[in-house]
Amino acid sequence: MFKDSINRVLIFRFVTIFVMFFLIAHFIAGMIYAQSGSFWDDTDLQPFATSGSISFDANAYTADGIENRRSPTVLRTDVGVNVNTFGFRSGFNINYSTDDTGLRQNMNTISYSATWRWLNIQAGDINTRFSEFSLNGASLRGGYIRAEPGNFLVELIAGRARRAVRPSLEQGFREPAFERWSGGAKIGVGRETGSYFHLSTYYSIDERASLSSEEVEITAQENITITPDFKVDFFDGRFSLESEVTVSAFTRDLGSSPIDLTEIPYPSFLTNIYLPRNTTRVNYAGQAFANFVSNPFDLTLGYERIQPGFISHGRSRTRDDHERISLSPSFRMLNNRVNIQSNIVLGRDNLLGSRLQTQSDTNINTNLQIMFTDYFSLNTNYDLFLNNVTPQDDQGFEQSQVSHNIMLQPSFNFRTGDYSHTFSISGSFMTIENTFSDDVLGDDSTLSETISGNANYSIRFPGGLSANLSGNYMVNSSGQADITNIGLNAGMSYSFFDRSLTLSVNGGYSQNSVEREMFNGGTDLNTIQQIMGTINTSYRLSSKDSLTLTVRTRVNSVVEGTGSEYQELEGAFRYQRTF
Repeated sequence: MFKDSINRVLIFRFVTIFVMFFLIAHFIAGMIYAQSGSFWDDTDLQPFATSGSISFDANAYTADGIENRRSPTVLRTDVGVNVNTFGFRSGFNINYSTDDTGLRQNMNTISYSATWRWLNIQAGDINTRFSEFSLNGASLRGGYIRAEPGNFLVELIAGRARRAVRPSLEQGFREPAFERWSGGAKIGVGRETGSYFHLSTYYSIDERASLSSEEVEITAQENITITPDFKVDFFDGRFSLESEVTVSAFTRDLGSSPIDLTEIPYPSFLTNIYLPRNTTRVNYAGQAFANFVSNPFDLTLGYERIQPGFISHGRSRTRDDHERISLSPSFRMLNNRVNIQSNIVLGRDNLLGSRLQTQSDTNINTNLQIMFTDYFSLNTNYDLFLNNVTPQDDQGFEQSQVSHNIMLQPSFNFRTGDYSHTFSISGSFMTIENTFSDDVLGDDSTLSETISGNANYSIRFPGGLSANLSGNYMVNSSGQADITNIGLNAGMSYSFFDRSLTLSVNGGYSQNSVEREMFNGGTDLNTIQQIMGTINTSYRLSSKDSLTLTVRTRVNSVVEGTGSEYQELEGAFRYQRTF
């Protein structure tokens, strides 16, 4: 408890010093501006600026044959305002809806940001990135400083990473959480566009006093990471090496007993920063890349490894116990009219052999793009996926999956006078084979094959008229069922009054058939079709005001077999003003 209070006091002092620094800098800046104004010329600060929008929506809905999926009528108003005063950014959203929600008010993220030459200062809600496996995605409410004079880099961040969440019996409640405070620092030399070396650390701790032990059964946690990362360029950037490794010390329970450090070479001054406990574990995660860039050939080699049990509070989620090797070549020729790109990834888990089974996978993707003329191009793609699950001691079941996917897509784009035509077709063939082998149950195998294709055509006329037509077809065959799906869509749009008024009409038809084999040897066929239509009208009253009216309908019917038949009709009106 005492250490938790000390850490929070330190973080609070850091934030207080940061705010005082900002106020002093702001006062000095005002004096400089009053004298010469040169300071403000080097910043991105604006005295006062506002932006936002207000909208009004009215929706009507009715259904026949099924229960209403939404309220028959809904009125909703949204107001959003953002304010920027000398770098201080704030705002709010107000929403009122008659759909059983009433009036709700929600504050946006509140933040201050100002830049002066090589110095950037932020306060409020901050989201930044130190490295891949340390601070990457976590949001803090606190302060942040980034200074980059010349080839040097310094970053400091501190604040609250998570508020306390107490247990609740309300529906949708996930889990309680302690209040979490975090801080980090990063120093480096060099530029990210060239060679550089960085060293960063990120620390977070749960406030044990934010929740009582009677309220929850979870434990307060502590985490610290240290990450060196670098990149070295050779031959004017044609070849480069880059790597980063994050070492993470994670304490699962701050209430556990400290480790006896008398026989461990652990510096005594570090105990004031991070005290190892019985529930503390140290793991690492890292990645490395070698890049070769030339004309016409590029190549990237990569390796990534995440140790079992690796946890970083700077990331929202991490898949541990995994390694991956990647190879990514690309080739260009004929003035970039032919491009070949490939990506080969080999991965596996169970790095320490402590699991009962090991999963390994191989993914090979190759893409070929050919520009025959300015009007005709061809895009092809092949994807191979292999997945294998093998037992650790050769006892138990084995499972493998093999998937092939081939896609072919030619495209035509041409003009005839004032008319613009675009036509494209695509087809794909995919197979998935699953094999299961067990010493007791025996062997079993299933095969699924899918053939799909679609065609799209659009034409644009002079004067704001355009039309489009598309169709799709898909057939899937597996061990138990055969599925066939066809669809057709058509639409037209026209703009009036110097494109201030736009009217769009779209219609579609789809049919889905499923044929299943029955246990008695017969077959069961079920076919359902849908007819859809949409009319949309939008009118631009001014550069800031707009009106939109939309009417949608859907008719679902059963051609053969069983299913529900229904009709739906929906209308929506929207007025929006931006400022």
